[in-house]
Amino acid sequence: MKGIAGMAPGVVGWILAMGMAVALAPVHATEDSEDPCQQGSAMAAFMCQGPVWKAAEQELQGTYDRVMASLKQYDPTLAAELRDAQRLWIKLREQDCSLYARNRVQGSPWTGFWESECQAEQARVRTEWLKSFEG
Repeated sequence: MKGIAGMAPGVVGWILAMGMAVALAPVHATEDSEDPCQQGSAMAAFMCQGPVWKAAEQELQGTYDRVMASLKQYDPTLAAELRDAQRLWIKLREQDCSLYARNRVQGSPWTGFWESECQAEQARVRTEWLKSFEG
């Protein structure tokens, strides 16, 4: 399995594009702080959201990997069903979060921030759901 984020090539491309935009965009610091989280721009907010989203995805992936390893040992059929359900969930999350973000701020530079925040929140909820398989 390619991983939770690796399942959706469109999202990976979007993330890489946003990462390049963040890396290449000049960051203008406020007089009070060099911290981009305190600057108030959409790009700065997206830069701050990145580590939050990444942490949520890593926890989700780790939980999924543990659950799958366990299920493969004692119920391979259930493991296959969970794999299929996870793939469907990923597609649903992508569509839901894209719709959510576009509805909040259609055409705004904040769309990426809201989509990332939505995906992080959904990852946290899904992680808790997957933990129910651990006993």
